[in-house]
Amino acid sequence: MPTQIVRVKVSGEFALFTRPEAKVERVSYPLPTPSAARNILDSICWRPEMRWVVNSISVLKPIRYISVRRNEVQSKISPSSVKAWISDPSKYEPLAAGAGKDTEGTPRNSILLHDVSYVIEAQPVVFDKSGDNTPMKYASMLQRRVEKGQCFQRPSFGCREFAVNFSPPDPNDRPLDISEDLGRMLYDIVFRPEGNRAVFFDAKLAGGVMDTRPENVLGNHTSREELFACSYKR
Repeated sequence: MPTQIVRVKVSGEFALFTRPEAKVERVSYPLPTPSAARNILDSICWRPEMRWVVNSISVLKPIRYISVRRNEVQSKISPSSVKAWISDPSKYEPLAAGAGKDTEGTPRNSILLHDVSYVIEAQPVVFDKSGDNTPMKYASMLQRRVEKGQCFQRPSFGCREFAVNFSPPDPNDRPLDISEDLGRMLYDIVFRPEGNRAVFFDAKLAGGVMDTRPENVLGNHTSREELFACSYKR
């Protein structure tokens, strides 16, 4: 029977879901935020007329931390610089990512998650319902792409270097039997012309599953409507 609910198993060696209060010396949340999970699904299957809403995140492996020292690049390459390089390749100036004199890198300590595995459960919200644009259409599209290992860009666990392996869930996978109050966690960001606004919620693990359904964790109806408004146009 067709359903609009999708479930994707994701795993990797490292993950870093940076807490906003620890952005310099990075410290990870104990599991993906709803926005991080949504971005993973967007990397696999994204369309401007719909948006993935994450219902829950299940933890399949013990939460383990590891401290790593990395060189982080401080500056960004602007679009105008890229256009100038395309017009005149001789002007190209690469960023020196290593640490030390005359480089753009700065050594920083990061508290990462190690050896992670989750199941993301989500469903599509369709903004443009013309023609055959139904939730089941996009759910089936994502499931096919997951089964074939297809993606628009390789999904990552918080940072580009922490690649995500994704596949259909194993019927034998079970969430860990842990329940814990995780405190305030970033849900997502509202992008507005007058300025962006972060939306937080009280995160909890119950039997290894974090409930992220917006109607359960975001009490303000206006905030939910603003958060899930379609901001993309073809």
